[in-house]
Amino acid sequence: MCKTSRLKQFGIAAIALVMGATALASSPADAKRQRYIDAYTAREIAFDTGIVEIREMELDDGIWEIEGWDARHREIELELDARSGGIVKIERD
Repeated sequence: MCKTSRLKQFGIAAIALVMGATALASSPADAKRQRYIDAYTAREIAFDTGIVEIREMELDDGIWEIEGWDARHREIELELDARSGGIVKIERD
């Protein structure tokens, strides 16, 4: 086998190794999480909805649950779809 063929085989093997390592680095849980809007975006949507102060914020089963107060210091509970950012439920006291 000539030197050039060995270098090509080594190069192909190296590329395959890097591609395999990259595929293993991201787990199915990471892939699912990447499809969700991040906390910063959920926070911005909450502020656009009228929340001026956030008391608690949690991602639970694909729903951002955000609790806080509006400008008149009334409590607001907001639920956002973590994939689309759409409002699922909003309750004001």
